[in-house]
Amino acid sequence: MNVDNELKSLEIQKKLVNYQGEDRVIHAAELLKELQADGKTTRDYSTGLSLLDDMVGGGFRRGQLVIISASTGQGKTSFAQTLTKNFVERGEKCFFLSFEVGFQDFAEKMPQGFLDFWTPRQMRQNSLLWAKNRILESVAKHNTKIVFIDHLHFLLELQKMAEAKSLSLLIGMMLRDLKTLAIEHDILIFLITHMKKIDSHERPELEDLRDSSFVAQESDYVLMLLRETEKFDGEIQEKDTTRLYIKKNRRNGKMGIIRLQHYNNEFIEADDQKIIDKEKTKNKW
Repeated sequence: MNVDNELKSLEIQKKLVNYQGEDRVIHAAELLKELQADGKTTRDYSTGLSLLDDMVGGGFRRGQLVIISASTGQGKTSFAQTLTKNFVERGEKCFFLSFEVGFQDFAEKMPQGFLDFWTPRQMRQNSLLWAKNRILESVAKHNTKIVFIDHLHFLLELQKMAEAKSLSLLIGMMLRDLKTLAIEHDILIFLITHMKKIDSHERPELEDLRDSSFVAQESDYVLMLLRETEKFDGEIQEKDTTRLYIKKNRRNGKMGIIRLQHYNNEFIEADDQKIIDKEKTKNKW
């Protein structure tokens, strides 16, 4: 370092000694005490699935980005709809961006016809900015704290895809943007993503997430669904039970498998014997 640079560095340090901006450096214990005094510390949001809550440390929290992934037809949207219903029944306000199907079809698949959540009157694809603005509108107007996006690839802007040298990097930037949105606006975001097609007997891995390793890297949790199968008359048939794999858990590192059963358009824990009836659970997904 030459003399001029050293003098400039000393001048900057002298000015910073008295710096009192909102982003000033303080002791960690002081910051936590300040957040607690202002009521800004977050709490756990129960999913209504006790085994999942236990696995992720008591529930999910605002500021987190949660990935829900599976191959086509494995129940991603149905699982997100189940969580929406369960959160709202516990007094939370949810916002849902459903790009893949029309609203009437989407509504008919909600558990028990449940429609107590917020959504745009009209959908617009291929614009992350539009999606972010609708999320912030819902937060401002209705104080929604939990957001579902179905799904990632509908946020990709076609022009940016054409210009991008790397689709993986573009997706990574989008994931970082959504994670930042969750932190800055104190909301919990669930993002549905596609997975590569794998054999029905294979355990899904993070490497099976489509198009970009950043999907796993930028998220706090990765939940992957795989419908169970059985052999009948020499043919492989899908069962009404699903394995939910917790493949990433930034909070406490716990990972594992939870068995779920699909009943009346919603997921319940398979070990819950209250309403499990083989004849009743043959409804189509």
